[in-house]
Amino acid sequence: ADPFATPLEILPDWYFFPTFNALRVIPNKLLGVLSMAAVPVGLITVPFLESINKFQNPFRRPVATSVFLIGTFYAIWMGIGATMPIDKAISLGVF
Repeated sequence: ADPFATPLEILPDWYFFPTFNALRVIPNKLLGVLSMAAVPVGLITVPFLESINKFQNPFRRPVATSVFLIGTFYAIWMGIGATMPIDKAISLGVF
């Protein structure tokens, strides 16, 4: 039994799929954990980057809108990839 190779049948709950897949495909585990810790740090910095613009219109807040759209796309892509074998986890079998 290899403790570092998770069988495909064993999956976490659906809301942990993006994190599980990111940790699974990053070869260096320390780099994977640091990338998970960088997510909240990056989200905390967004309001400080847009502190000048007080508008609530999302079209006038390009940083927050782009962070939201990229984060949503990443979470959906990595969530779907977590259900696939590791060789298709990033490309989803499309590329």
